[in-house]
Amino acid sequence: MYAFEAFLPTRIVFGAGKVGELRKYIEGLGKKAMIVTGRRSTKESGLLDRVLQILRSKGIDAVVFDKITPNPVLESVDEGARIARQEKVEFIIGLGGGSAIDSGKAIAVAACSGGSYWDYTRVGGRKRPRCALPIVAIPTTHGTGTEADPFLVITNTKTKEKLGEGFGKLTFPVVSIVDPETMVTLPKDQTAYTSMDAFYHSLEVFLNVNAYPYSDVLALDSMKRVVSNLRVAYENPRDIEARSELAWASTEAGITETLVGVVANHALEHGLSGFNDRVVHGLGLCTLGPHFLEYIFDHAYRRIAIVGREVFGVQEIDDKRAAALAINKLWEFQEVYGCNMPIRELGIAKEDFQEMAEIVYRMFKGLAEVTPGKPGVEDFVKIYEMAW
Repeated sequence: MYAFEAFLPTRIVFGAGKVGELRKYIEGLGKKAMIVTGRRSTKESGLLDRVLQILRSKGIDAVVFDKITPNPVLESVDEGARIARQEKVEFIIGLGGGSAIDSGKAIAVAACSGGSYWDYTRVGGRKRPRCALPIVAIPTTHGTGTEADPFLVITNTKTKEKLGEGFGKLTFPVVSIVDPETMVTLPKDQTAYTSMDAFYHSLEVFLNVNAYPYSDVLALDSMKRVVSNLRVAYENPRDIEARSELAWASTEAGITETLVGVVANHALEHGLSGFNDRVVHGLGLCTLGPHFLEYIFDHAYRRIAIVGREVFGVQEIDDKRAAALAINKLWEFQEVYGCNMPIRELGIAKEDFQEMAEIVYRMFKGLAEVTPGKPGVEDFVKIYEMAW
């Protein structure tokens, strides 16, 4: 029998052109906003100016904080929180990829609760934040699912800790506007990497020992949409139908991740990009993913076999053979997009494997415990070595 809870308080507004309806969803949030975004893409696409214009039409002042980088870092988050407090910001708009929205969530916590964001993490101060500013999410990539979950990932560059954290209802966006039209300018590599991030969210949820029917339906559907639509969007970036399918796959992945959670493959990737912030998260997941499946094979082959049949069309009755074919199909799928890159080409030193594994296990022991086979530190080292 299944026993579970589902708490999904975010209003999700999905569809092409929905950014134009932003004004009706920010009613009552306040008269001063901070837009948290990256340094370039939302400016070049004109999206930032469009959002600013909508805010002005509602009589809302805005502070633009545009210092967010891929794999966002604590220093930027704390700076943004200080500015938000000084400017008496009343709500946050995370505008951009997962880095911008995750940073917006962290800024919302620190701006409202005071001090450094790290004070509220499980490895920092362990204090419970008393409040967070309301968060509006407008994703421009189809990968992280952060628009549909309470989680955020921030790196402390001093300790090399890349930590995923969540604060329940405080860091669920109050509203997320998922508009595929904002995603058509994604370059090919980011189209692939962000889509594979969504794929691995769903795959890992499906493998989680706590998975149940609600999460399974969303996870399998999300993976199918990525496999069916990525090539179309990759070859024709402005195909709005393919972008819509990938955007929904990402949001589904965020929902199912909220229901159950990912497993150790995500923890292992946070080790890579925690030690080298130039490693793109989605690419890092691909670098490790098939090796991870091979390592946990004996504990997870029945579930992997289902992925093979449902997602990749594997025609094989025997579960072990079907699972092996599924992993081969995943290798082949990733190869199309140049995602089968070994760790040694990502700027990671082999001598760092032990330290990486120890840091990752300390921070993400919970993910290891819901992974089939419950891998430990030495297992993590061996997976890194397989991917070298």
